[in-house]
Amino acid sequence: MLFIRPSKKSDIDSLLSISARVGSGMTSMPNCAASWEKKLHLSDLAFNNAQAPEQSCYFMVLEDSETGNIAGTTAIYTGLGLSQPFYSYQRSTVTKQSDTLNKTKHSETLTLVEHFKGASEVGSLFLLPEYRQPGVGQMLARSRYLLMADAQHRFSDRVMAELRGWVNEDDQSPLWQALGSKFFDMPFQDAVTIAATQGSDFITELMPKHPIYTDLLPRSAREVLSKPNNSSAPALRMLEKEGFTHQGLIDLFDGGPSVEAQLSSIKTIKDSQIGSVKGVDHLTDSDQDFYVSNANLPNFCLTMTKGRVSDNGTLLLSQETIDQLNIEQAQVRFVPIMRSKKASDQQAA
Repeated sequence: MLFIRPSKKSDIDSLLSISARVGSGMTSMPNCAASWEKKLHLSDLAFNNAQAPEQSCYFMVLEDSETGNIAGTTAIYTGLGLSQPFYSYQRSTVTKQSDTLNKTKHSETLTLVEHFKGASEVGSLFLLPEYRQPGVGQMLARSRYLLMADAQHRFSDRVMAELRGWVNEDDQSPLWQALGSKFFDMPFQDAVTIAATQGSDFITELMPKHPIYTDLLPRSAREVLSKPNNSSAPALRMLEKEGFTHQGLIDLFDGGPSVEAQLSSIKTIKDSQIGSVKGVDHLTDSDQDFYVSNANLPNFCLTMTKGRVSDNGTLLLSQETIDQLNIEQAQVRFVPIMRSKKASDQQAA
């Protein structure tokens, strides 16, 4: 059985191995032991304190109960930009008119902003290729919203996600080559690593504060603005289904889109239910698929399972699932799995 739980300090070797497989560009998961030690410490504080620090990290892992292997990761970060600025480029349109030439000109600009200051971020979503089966990636994504539903007071009303931008076959960002490299005089990967491990002070010190006209950038750079990496496109579609929208904010380094939503408007949070649970001896393939959490923040556990809601609203689960969830209270939180028609047809086939 696959289940999601809070990370532990003993996970560090597995997480370093996953970082090596993630590749470059995912700044929240650098292949750096010191960064992981700090992240795991912050996550432990967040999950195990009655009142977590304003700037916290809730880092979770997907574990295979049969092997004990870590198969994937997912996280929530709170208090974005409170200790160090969190910068984005805001894409905007400037309109100018010349009476002399009888001409109107619309130009796009990129402006350095701190739009997401204080927001909560969902990120660090990664699933090893060998575990990419129907519903598993969605489980990693939606587990964050179920956790947030259990402790909404810990999270900002504004939730954002930053998608990796498009890079070429040499793992280089056309936007960085055209813009960032001119001000920082360093390769793309070096800038990404410094931002991930040392923070954004160097951006404050060297990045120009005035709007940049995109007409001055080469076509290769303009074409990747708000364009997600191929591997990020499925994550973007899941975010959009949850109600996240893109308002023209993009990453400074690779131009990847940032999306945002109101906490209370996120579909999984709205659709989730709290209910009592009871074990049954027999569930069939015709029963519904659910994501179920134990609604217990310090010992959070979530899995994907068959279930059935009884006439009185009790969620009926197998005893194996109940044991895996380590339920310490009478109620669980659950939400139906979203299946696209294509996925349903493929599963039926």
